[in-house]
Amino acid sequence: MEIRPFDPRDDQQVRRFHEILWRAEKEDGRPWNPMWTLEELSGILREPTRERRTVGVAAWDPATSRMVGAGFLMLGLLDNLDSAWVFAAVEPELRGRGIGAVLVDGIVEVARAEGRTQLLAGAGIPFEDRESSPILAWAARQGFRTANIEIQRNLELPVAAELLDEVAEEAEQKRGDYEVRSFVGRLPDELLPSWCELNNMFMLEAPMGEVEVEAGASTPEDVRERDDLNEKIGRTMFSSVALLDGRVVAHSDLGVARDDDEAHQWGTLVHPDHRGHRLGAALKVANLRLLQEHRPDLRRVITTNAETNAWMVAINERLGFRPVAVVPTLRRTL
Repeated sequence: MEIRPFDPRDDQQVRRFHEILWRAEKEDGRPWNPMWTLEELSGILREPTRERRTVGVAAWDPATSRMVGAGFLMLGLLDNLDSAWVFAAVEPELRGRGIGAVLVDGIVEVARAEGRTQLLAGAGIPFEDRESSPILAWAARQGFRTANIEIQRNLELPVAAELLDEVAEEAEQKRGDYEVRSFVGRLPDELLPSWCELNNMFMLEAPMGEVEVEAGASTPEDVRERDDLNEKIGRTMFSSVALLDGRVVAHSDLGVARDDDEAHQWGTLVHPDHRGHRLGAALKVANLRLLQEHRPDLRRVITTNAETNAWMVAINERLGFRPVAVVPTLRRTL
C-alpha cells in the first residue's frame, strides 16, 4: 500500500473517498457514528476558507490502483496553528493489512510540512469496549494516547411538545431580562461581533482534558464566509441566542445537511458572567422547536459532551438525550 496524491476535484475519487469513510464508520457495528454527506465532504475538501482548510490523504493498492484508505487533516488557519484534527479510515473487510498505518504515516508527513505538532482525533467506542477496544489499541500503536473523554448522546425526534413546554417553563423562571431569538441560516449582521466574541471562547470554556487549545480568532467576515460555504454544500444552520442589551451572551447551534436525516449539535455556550439563568436550557428548547418546525423529517439529534460537563449533560438528559458511545479524544505529539 502506498500514499498517492488525492485530487479533491476528481468526482470519482471523492465518491470513493466518502464511501471508505462512510463504511468505516457505519458498517463495522457502530451505526450511530456521525459522518458527513457526500455533498458536505466534497465542499469541505474543495473549498478552503480563511478559517480552515481540510487536506485529504489517500492510500492506494498499487496492484489494482484502487483507493483502499481515506484520511484527512483539518487545519485551523487563524488560531491553534500547532494542531490538526485528523482521521484515518479503512473499510472493515480490509483491516489488518497495514493500510491504516500507511495512512497515519501520510497524515504525519502532511502535518509536519504544515508545522503542526499536536494531532487530535476522536473515535466512537461502544461502552462495553471502553477498556478493551481494538480501535484504541490500534491508535496506541500509532502513538496516540487518550487526552479527554466525551460521551455521544442521541435524541430521537420528535420531542414531545409537552416536554419542551415543561423545560421552557423551568427556564423562564430564572431567565430575567434576557431575550431569546432564533434563526434559520444566517445570523443578522448586528449580532455577529458579540456572537464571534462569545464563540471564540468555546474551546477554552469546554472541558478539554489534556488537550492544549487556545481561544478562537474568527471575525464576522469569517462567519459570513462560513455561511457561504454552508449554503454551497447544502447545510442549514439552526441557531438560538440569548441577548442582553443587544449583545449575544449565549448561543446554541444545530447543523443539518440537505440529504441527511440527522441534526448535529455544533455547540452550546453561555458566557461565564451570565450563567445561572437557565439560558442553556432555554436555547436548547428554542432550537429544538425551530428544528422540528422546519425539518419534521429528521430522526434524531447527535451531540457529544465531555464526561465531566455535568451541567450540559443534565440539560441534555432532561430533554431526552441518551448515551450511545464513549468518544475519547486521542492525542499524539510530533
